Amino acid sequence: MIKIAYHPIYNHPLKEGHRFPMEKYDLLPQQLLYEGTCQPENFFEPKIPNNKHFFTVHEPEYFFDLLNITLNQKAARKLC
Repeated sequence: MIKIAYHPIYNHPLKEGHRFPMEKYDLLPQQLLYEGTCQPENFFEPKIPNNKHFFTVHEPEYFFDLLNITLNQKAARKLC
């Protein structure tokens, strides 16, 4: 069975006309359920991972800079 991570907190309010349509994250699960592609049990709310999970994909320096909001401009731009 396919598992799909979803949480309403993923929908962040952005200014009207923003290039990234956040509302699609609320609409996608509804559409998948409506068309019968998925059932409610396919969805789960992800939990906050512990630090060791971050270190499997990111350098510790990047993680701590992100956590402390001290990323350099180049790294911060990649997030937006």
